[in-house]
Amino acid sequence: MGALISLVQDIVIHGLPVHFHENVLGEILFASCYVYCFFWMTRFLMRGFFAKTIRGENGKMEVLINFIKAELIGLIMLFLIGILLTVLIKQSIDIKLKELSEFRFIMVYYFFINAILFSVEVGLRVFRLYSHEKDAKHQAEQSFMQAQLQMLRQQLNPHFLFNNLNIIAATINTNPKLAHDFTKSMADFYRKVLETERSGWITLKEELKTVKSYLYMLSVRFEDKINYEISIPEEIQMSYFVPDFILQPIIENIIKHNHCSKQEPLQIVIRLNESMRLVVSNNHNPKNVADESLGIGWFNIKSRYKYLGAEMPIKYIIGKTFFVEIPMVKQS
Repeated sequence: MGALISLVQDIVIHGLPVHFHENVLGEILFASCYVYCFFWMTRFLMRGFFAKTIRGENGKMEVLINFIKAELIGLIMLFLIGILLTVLIKQSIDIKLKELSEFRFIMVYYFFINAILFSVEVGLRVFRLYSHEKDAKHQAEQSFMQAQLQMLRQQLNPHFLFNNLNIIAATINTNPKLAHDFTKSMADFYRKVLETERSGWITLKEELKTVKSYLYMLSVRFEDKINYEISIPEEIQMSYFVPDFILQPIIENIIKHNHCSKQEPLQIVIRLNESMRLVVSNNHNPKNVADESLGIGWFNIKSRYKYLGAEMPIKYIIGKTFFVEIPMVKQS
């Protein structure tokens, strides 16, 4: 690229045929060094471009500002690199500027070269961003489908079905209302499981309806070993959105990894915190030997949030309570 820039410059200034004068190698070396330094300088200026674009913070103005910076720094580099190479090659500090017309041409010429190089760098980054987003979307969709398949395998296996059917059979005569409520919750939950999932945003109310059915079945199955509480105002439920089917794997992990008994029941609470985040908490009572897990639950949750371009959920322990904070999106 440096050789090409030098060749075009020589043709424009001196005309055809090309004159291989004594300074031709020096000019090729100068142009090559300049292009190399300019590329690294633009990469430094654009180092935050990728991350900010993903967060939606980049605009045309920021690209324009970076372009102006690149031009100004590039023209300063034009002098500095030229002076440095002259001193190194000629072993002298006797530096002479070119004639005004030639100097003016070189300034304009390199202005356009800077613009071309900057555009190439931005174009490469936009292409990488597009490729990254495309791959991330595919990965998130694949991850979501894998989680759905895993969830179906876990929830629709004979053991789970027989447990639920046995509860219905055992209560249908002695406690018809419980059998009716349990059957209704089971039907609502299975209907949601078997639906074609959108893997997008749904209202908090829709998500809580599904998780209530799931929690109710668990509370009946484990009797007094599991208690749950959901305290979120109705207007909030309709005004905020969460990713579809995001709570069920969190509840499932709580059941899977914590010990529960009638003496020490598992307390699951779903509420809002001061930052208007959905918080799922439980008393932390880990099992001595945790159930085997495929390890895709939390990874899938984070992948879906990344795919949706939202702030990531977090998990932490305070004292003897385990928390999962889930960001929500307010209806615009």
